Amino acid sequence: MKFLALDGFNLIRRIFEARHAETDADMASVVLAATQSLKRALSQHKPSHAAVVFEHHDRTWRHLLYPEYKQNRSATPALLVNHLADFEKAFQMLGVTSCSVPSYEADDVIGTIARVVSDHHGDVVILSTDKVYLQLISTHIEVFDHFNEVKRDSDYLNKQFGIEVGQYIDYLALVGDKSNNVKGVQGVGPKSALQLLDEHKTLENILQSEDNSAPIRKVQQAAHDAIRSRQLVTLKTDVELGLNLKTFRL
Repeated sequence: MKFLALDGFNLIRRIFEARHAETDADMASVVLAATQSLKRALSQHKPSHAAVVFEHHDRTWRHLLYPEYKQNRSATPALLVNHLADFEKAFQMLGVTSCSVPSYEADDVIGTIARVVSDHHGDVVILSTDKVYLQLISTHIEVFDHFNEVKRDSDYLNKQFGIEVGQYIDYLALVGDKSNNVKGVQGVGPKSALQLLDEHKTLENILQSEDNSAPIRKVQQAAHDAIRSRQLVTLKTDVELGLNLKTFRL
């Protein structure tokens, strides 16, 4: 089994913004371009199963944990939301089912799909430019930047950051995730975070360290922020999908 999981809004919003769509008439070309992108991905990756995962844009468990979550983002344009059904119909014409789960982000749904498929010894390609998915990388799971044609696997993570896959969540916990308004630890940037993880391996070890260096003190003094940030960036992999994998067979 090879499963292609597409982050729906990541795909269509980039196309929407690139084409500067302003009217219902403009949306026809956006739907067509998104459909062509999906068709290209199917041809390139040759999956046996595929899904385009959307989200409801309602409040999720992350907003309950941290009300400021994603407050730095502009709302999804109503024009795009109003034509969501057109995208779903066009994708279905290619045999690809769209899905979403109320109160969960697409990230968590894709994380769950990836876990279920890999547990069945299947391979997963996640199509998205969102680097939060890098935490899911394994021998069975890779992330693919469809727009820049970049494969993101464990080798990419090691070359780009010099860390192992298992350290990526701790890296985000330290530096934050600005795209989602997750602040991390104030005063700890990428360079310091990578040095800390190189020396101490995990956030837990950093918090328990008796080292009195300035970077260690910053993290320990902001332990609550670091732990909360880690919770926010960690993807759920146990969402109740209410769907069988057979639903997504091509």
